[in-house]
Amino acid sequence: MTSTPESLFPAFERFVKQHGLLANAKGILAARLPRILGQGKTRAEGLDLPPAELERQQELITLSLPKAIVPDSDVLHEIEEARNAVEAHTKHMRHPENRRRFALQVLNRIEGVQSGSKDNQFYAGRLVLVSDPSGQNWAWSMTQHYPLFDKIPADVNYLVHAYRAADQAVEEWTLPVEQFFDRLRLSWAIARHFTNSDDVLIADVARVFKIAIQKQRFWRKPLRRNFEDVPEAVFAVNLINWRRHRTDFVEGNTFELVPATLNQAHGSRSRPFFVPGNVEGTVVRPMVYIRRKMN
Repeated sequence: MTSTPESLFPAFERFVKQHGLLANAKGILAARLPRILGQGKTRAEGLDLPPAELERQQELITLSLPKAIVPDSDVLHEIEEARNAVEAHTKHMRHPENRRRFALQVLNRIEGVQSGSKDNQFYAGRLVLVSDPSGQNWAWSMTQHYPLFDKIPADVNYLVHAYRAADQAVEEWTLPVEQFFDRLRLSWAIARHFTNSDDVLIADVARVFKIAIQKQRFWRKPLRRNFEDVPEAVFAVNLINWRRHRTDFVEGNTFELVPATLNQAHGSRSRPFFVPGNVEGTVVRPMVYIRRKMN
């Protein structure tokens, strides 16, 4: 659960005010102090929320104060409590069964969409809930490979909020099929320019697509400040939508995806693109090339 900034470390807050630490902090101390106090934003990518309780505890136990400033016993007690809480949480989430229960708790809080466990993965609607091996960082992703919102702390409230934001992002980033096809042709043509074959890596097209999808303000004035950095998942979102709803109507040509061989999918230099094999996105098919096909 999340908590209000005032209630988590009262002794530490008094200590910070007493020594004027926040006003005079520099370097890493200036970055960590506000987060411990609940100010700023969570480390979760794309979420406009204050740091989660777990994040604040992690920052507190790794805090290094100037040698001349010695914490009193109440502050040391809060630090020790935070350390015990983080260690207990880390130990708990290390076990697969506990991660499974946590994931199901998140899914049970999400209303209005089909959710559950399938193919040893967790899904809600069109998004897959993914955890790192430690269970400390989670993501809402298009299949397990293309996260929309990443580095989400293991906090149920944050993951529920992140789901709503990720689902809304999918809506906002999904282009009409005709418009996506136009951007796809542009991306393919640029990627094709740098290869010697009509078999263009889907991964290269996805990389170029980040430019092709830019809004008019960037094309009118292509400056860094007008460039909107979008995750690779945006290409996956639109590719999935196009494959489900496409009609081969544009100038008599379209594209086909070429399945990856075993080496192309798993080799040391492989660069496959994983396309969903079911509605939930829990099954994927590795593809490697996108080839223009003339009708």
